[in-house]
Formats: sequence, structure tokens, C-alpha cells
Amino acid sequence: MLILIAGITGNVGQQAARAGLERDHQIRGLGRSPTKLDAAIRSGLESFVESKNYYDISALEQAVHGVDAVICAYGGLPELALDGQLLLLRAAERAGIKRYLAASWNYDWRRISFQDEEVYDPYIAFHAHATISSSIKTLHILTGILAEVFFGSHKERGFTPADDGVWDPEPQGSATTGPNSRVRAMDVYGTGNEPWYFTSEADAGAFSIEVVTGPDAEKGGFVNLVSWVHSLREVAEIYQKVHPEAKVDITEKGSVEELEKKAIAGREKWGRAKFWEYHRLFFQLFTVKGIWNLGKLDNDKYPGAKATSLERFLKDNANI
Repeated sequence: MLILIAGITGNVGQQAARAGLERDHQIRGLGRSPTKLDAAIRSGLESFVESKNYYDISALEQAVHGVDAVICAYGGLPELALDGQLLLLRAAERAGIKRYLAASWNYDWRRISFQDEEVYDPYIAFHAHATISSSIKTLHILTGILAEVFFGSHKERGFTPADDGVWDPEPQGSATTGPNSRVRAMDVYGTGNEPWYFTSEADAGAFSIEVVTGPDAEKGGFVNLVSWVHSLREVAEIYQKVHPEAKVDITEKGSVEELEKKAIAGREKWGRAKFWEYHRLFFQLFTVKGIWNLGKLDNDKYPGAKATSLERFLKDNANI
């Protein structure tokens, strides 16, 4: 099968490309800079279509020509998640494509309302508009939080306690612990025993290939696929088990009610146009309250994409 991966140079896009090539699919990439690709991926591509921007219509037309399926791996910027996806979807319609996996590696935003969490408004709007206007029945994978985002294992860190997140990837402690200290800090609201849903980027890529090439792909719909489900306290315990010399300092930040007040205050202070300043508080709130938790998992329906455990993930990512 010839699969177009739009946004192939991103973290999930590269993982999807790698998984597709390993499964002997042909992969075409769409993006702005092929040099950002891992060399092994770049050499294995059927082709790479260079685009100037997400609204480069001629590039979109060239990219969708002759492909069997599309995976949209655009990043989380609102203009990409909504405007960019709609333009790509329309190009796919014109090309007669029936398999379209939307950018959707998220918690279940169907369980919240529009304007509850600004980051997800573009996804809600895209799905609503595609449902009433497109000949393509879009596919969506729900995965919880991407593990690399949670742990800040990429350069683009943004889920640390300083950002109203949870895990601090930087070593903690005094000079006596040394630069290679395994002391880590974790902020916890609620009890810390609430379930969190995680998926590694490698698994997200593999899941994407399995779903978009599956027998029911043209029917569209939602699929719940995750790598592991653990509470924050279990994450700390497993981290210390993998790294016996490690210590995770847990700071209890307050109750769910206190978290909700802080989130609402952040929105009132910054306004919706500056949602990046406070949206992680709402992300934590909906996760701790279980509002957007995934329903029945569909991992057993896709045996070709085996889920990674947290233990395996930590061993494979020694920098965390």
C-alpha cells in the first residue's frame, strides 16, 4: 500500500514512516524539509514532496496523487490541526482517497465540550466539519498523552512543573548529587492514584500504520490504543525500579478543586488567545478527574502493533 504521511518530519510522522517501511509499505512524505528526516527513513521513501507551507495547494495535489491512504501527522498548532487538515482532506477527496487518519493522538476530546480545552478545539471542529461535509469517513486514534511529551525527552520540553506539567526531566538536588543524578521531581494534584493513559511515539507510529491499512479503515471512526495505563505514583515506582539508584521527589500540589480553581484563574488572567499559558492545568484537571479517559481499549484488535510497557520504554530511553 502507498501511504502518504503529511508532516513526516515530526516526531510521530517519522515513527509512522519507520513502522510503514518495516511492514513493507511504500511511504511518501510531505513536509517542508527532507533533511530533518532520519537518513534511513529518507532513503526508503517512495518520494518526498516539499511544501512551502500547509496551504501549498500544488504540493498537496502532488502529494495525494496515486496514494492509497493518508496519515496526517501535523503538529498541535491550531492552524495546522484545523486549517491544514481541512486543506489536506479536500485534496484527498479530489484524489478519490478513502482512508484518512487524522492527527488525533490525544485523550478522548469527544467527552469534553467545545471551548473546554482550547488545544482540542481545532480537533473537535475538524471532526465536526468533516462529518457533515466530506465524502471521506475520517479515522481517529485516541492514545492519551504521548510519553515523550510527558517525560520531556525531546528538546521541545513543555510539560514540566515550571510549565504547570508533572515531570521535571532535569536532575534535582545539590551539587553533592552530581550532574548525572537520578533524582527527579514530580508534581501531583489529587491523590496521585488516578489512572493516566500513555503512548510512546514509536507505538503511536506503529498504531497509525496498522489502523490506516486495516480492513475497516474506510469506515472511519475512533480507535482507542495505548502503550500503558498507570497512576502517577505507579510511574514513580516503576521509574525507581528501572533505576534502583533513583529517587522521585513527589510534591503534592493540592486537591482537584484547587487545581480547577487555578486553571480557571489562568484562563481569566490570560484569555483564550493565550491558552498556551494555562492549558496544561486543564489537561491535568480533565485527566485527574477522568473526564476524557479512554473507553474500552482496542489493542487486541491490532496484534501487529504490540504495545510497549513503561519499563521497556524507560530502559530504551536512558536519557529520561
